[in-house]
Amino acid sequence: MRTLRNFLTAAAVAIVMSSAVASPALAHHSFGHYDMEKMSEIEGTIHKYEWTNPHCWLFVDVAVADGKTVTYGFELQSVGEMLRRGWKKTSVKFGDKIKVKFRPMRDGTPAGLMMSAEKDGKLVGVELPGAAPAPLR
Repeated sequence: MRTLRNFLTAAAVAIVMSSAVASPALAHHSFGHYDMEKMSEIEGTIHKYEWTNPHCWLFVDVAVADGKTVTYGFELQSVGEMLRRGWKKTSVKFGDKIKVKFRPMRDGTPAGLMMSAEKDGKLVGVELPGAAPAPLR
C-alpha cells in the first residue's frame, strides 16, 4: 500500500512539474489569427510605440473617409529580436509619418503582424523573413 501511495505521489509531482514547464510554451500564441497568405500596407502617423517584452507594439493612426482616423495595432518581435533587426527604442516616435507592410488579421480588425516599416522613404531596420509577397496560387 505504501509503495502505491509513493508511486501516486511521485506521479502527481511529475504531472505538476511537467505542466509548470509546459505552461510558458503553451502561453506563447501562434500566428493563426494573422492571414499569412496576404500582405497589406498602410501609411499613417505613429500614435504609440511600445518597446517592451514579450513583444513590441506599434500603433499607427490612418486617415479614412469622412476625415476620421483608425488606429492600427501592429505586433512586432521581442526587444532582443528587434535589436538584431536594426531597430532601437528611438527608431520611431510619436508623430512620425510611417508606411507599414503587414500580415492582416483574419477577422478584418485594423491590426496585424508588422513585416517592415519605412520612415522618410527608408526602411527602418531590416524586413522580417516572409515580408516578400505571398506566392500566387
